[in-house]
Amino acid sequence: MVMRATDQPGTRDTASCRSMPSLGLDLISAHYVRQDFPPHFHETYVICVDERGAHASWYRGANCIVPERALTLVTLGEVHTGRRVPGQVWHYRAVYPDLELMRRVARDAGVASSEVALAEGLSVHDPDLTAAFLAAHRAGEVAPDSLAAESALTEVLVALLRRHADGRRHRTDPSPVHLVDVIRDYLEAHLTERVTLGGLASATGLTQYAVLRAFRRAMGLPPHRYLTQLRVRRAAQLLRAGHRPSRVARMAGFADQSHLNRHFRRLVGVTPGAFAQGR
Repeated sequence: MVMRATDQPGTRDTASCRSMPSLGLDLISAHYVRQDFPPHFHETYVICVDERGAHASWYRGANCIVPERALTLVTLGEVHTGRRVPGQVWHYRAVYPDLELMRRVARDAGVASSEVALAEGLSVHDPDLTAAFLAAHRAGEVAPDSLAAESALTEVLVALLRRHADGRRHRTDPSPVHLVDVIRDYLEAHLTERVTLGGLASATGLTQYAVLRAFRRAMGLPPHRYLTQLRVRRAAQLLRAGHRPSRVARMAGFADQSHLNRHFRRLVGVTPGAFAQGR
């Protein structure tokens, strides 16, 4: 089933998604005229091509513009933004492979797989790989369970790692890793509860300001935005499991369905209802 936004193409935002169960990933196709994505991260890799137009992004401390037909490569956990370029359309295709899949592909590609990191920059110019990616994506969109689509996308991932794997893992600031992990674990454990800076300070032994500073330095966004992402991720898991959007809000820690809809649409690009229809 295809998930779609309710707006019409051309003048409004549209997005569709198909799951590829054989590989365990999603394929997204989107056309945005209004959507902008704030600083966020994924627990998967992101491989994307602006099929038409371009987009702007903040990534690893720098602002950049990704041109049409360049490959956008985001290593899992890296904070980034996405926004339209004035005067440009933004129509892209993307896949979101998880770490397990990328490690498996890395072994096939002969790439060290303990920490699979993609290219240092946000995008690379590789016309042949771009063409192969777009063809594989279209095949997966039409027949996500077909052997042809699975084979084509696997070949793309192998070629991608052989040509553009970095082999290094990046952190904005490695010094507060332990404390940041404590904060992340605390946020995960209190996902559906009211979280305060005082609680985070008590869990780490830091002052409230030190919590904010250490987390932002390491993660690229403050704790409350990270918590929102965790809640959106949990909402997506619940929707995939078949729970109705009307019940998911409270189960994922949001105040109400309107609160869930606003943040889900802002970070995922479609509403929870549209997302659920694509499962």
